[in-house]
Amino acid sequence: MKWEKLKPPEPDDPMCCCECDIYQYGCCCDCEDLDEAFNRWLRDRPPKGRCQSPVLGAMIGNLEISMIPALVLLPLLLQVAALHYLLGIIILTALPGLVLWYYYATHRKRRRTLFFLTLSLYSLFYMYYLFITEILPRGDVSQLQACTVTAGMILTIVSLIHTKRGPGFVTTSPHEAHSQEANKDSKHLNGAIQSAASSSGTTAELQTTKGALTAKWSRCPVCKIMRPPRAGHCRTCESCVQRLDHHCIWINSCVGQANHRSFLLTLSVFVLTSLYGISLVLCSLCPRQYLMTALFYCPGVYSQPSTALCFTCAWYSSIVTGGLLYLLVVQVLNISFNVTERESQLALRNKTGQIRLWGLVIDTGENSRGFCQNWVEFLTMADAAMAGKWYLIGFATNAQWFVSRRASMKVGTAMITPTADGDLDLSYASLNSDGSCWRLNNLARKTDTPGRFTYTSARWGNENDMRIVDVKYDEYALIHTIKIKAGQATIVNKLYGRGVDLSPELLEKFRQISLETGILPENIAFLPKNAECPAA
Repeated sequence: MKWEKLKPPEPDDPMCCCECDIYQYGCCCDCEDLDEAFNRWLRDRPPKGRCQSPVLGAMIGNLEISMIPALVLLPLLLQVAALHYLLGIIILTALPGLVLWYYYATHRKRRRTLFFLTLSLYSLFYMYYLFITEILPRGDVSQLQACTVTAGMILTIVSLIHTKRGPGFVTTSPHEAHSQEANKDSKHLNGAIQSAASSSGTTAELQTTKGALTAKWSRCPVCKIMRPPRAGHCRTCESCVQRLDHHCIWINSCVGQANHRSFLLTLSVFVLTSLYGISLVLCSLCPRQYLMTALFYCPGVYSQPSTALCFTCAWYSSIVTGGLLYLLVVQVLNISFNVTERESQLALRNKTGQIRLWGLVIDTGENSRGFCQNWVEFLTMADAAMAGKWYLIGFATNAQWFVSRRASMKVGTAMITPTADGDLDLSYASLNSDGSCWRLNNLARKTDTPGRFTYTSARWGNENDMRIVDVKYDEYALIHTIKIKAGQATIVNKLYGRGVDLSPELLEKFRQISLETGILPENIAFLPKNAECPAA
């Protein structure tokens, strides 16, 4: 038997695995390997007859054996724990240890598993079932209290579903794939156009230049694409995620820019609902005890099997709630310091962060802008913070028309208004030399990639792939747009500011990025100041 040694998991390091070569179905070093071996055995096993149901075959093909303990052993263990308080102490002490052990084994191997999601959902529904069937008939809980618990459970499920929609994966645009396929055998293609036909990844590569870039893009060694600042590769999901926080085993999904707020909402609602439900159960089972002492001393609760089971489940719920409360506190502190869990791990590994609040948070000092601003950035998390007036200060393009019009261009304004669907209503205006006003309006529709929008120009008839490359919402925004018309790609870089004056460092950043996209130095312009157009 030959095993490969495991090393501690790191966010972007190659995932370690264990191997075995003694049997055709493999061997099992944890339940994940047991799942795979069991699946292979079922799929390769010849049927005994010809009457096998297609539905049964589909179920066998998608069976995960690690779900069985959550569905069978959990209620059985709780029933045994309710027989005597000593059994309850033993089982409720060992159960978290077993779950943590399995979590550690799964986390080290970075495997996907439905065990933890199944355990959390089944625990939620099982506790609610006991609440309805055992506690509510006792008459100590009012209808309003029961409705509150039900509403909290429904809101938890709804927010969990919203969280499961996706963390915001880093993807390449269709233009990149089309451009690479069409020009596979051509070596004379202009590098700038090929770069322009890519997604946020290509724009990202520009920011790795020698300039003083505050937020650098990086190339993922696994996905081979460029990823924006604070994005990371998840070995479990096998994808790069925008503003990756961590891979949460309890929801079997990553937590990133697109679902971090809903993940925090799910945690908050669950913890509040659980605490409220536990208090109602203890008040019903131990009406003569104070709430804080009822969990530790409730005489006569083991006299009946139903009350003993409810009391044991209250203890089980308290353990689960305590663990999730700790996770919620860590999340709140991380948001307050504007640091993700992935960034904390990297800072610990590289010894670049400062331990705060008894080790609950690692302050990297890279993205924090103060408590209030950090929470504003988290709650807006991207596009809503773009709202308001912006001044067009820098302009760069490889379009031919810019050569003749550069001398006449001056600072214009852009009004950005987010819609209820998350799109951006763009309204541009610029005062001409004759006193007239040039205006243009577009509706940029959001995509699955945060910070990326697409729209078709009604005036010019071109397809626009717009990326928010770098932004500090109260100071500047750097926009990279790929314009496609008649199969020809054009790059347009724009530098916006909240005011008409930006620092020399930001102007140099814009110049360096434009040069790296293949734009000639003479086609990079910093526009002179201009009066504003009157309100439309």
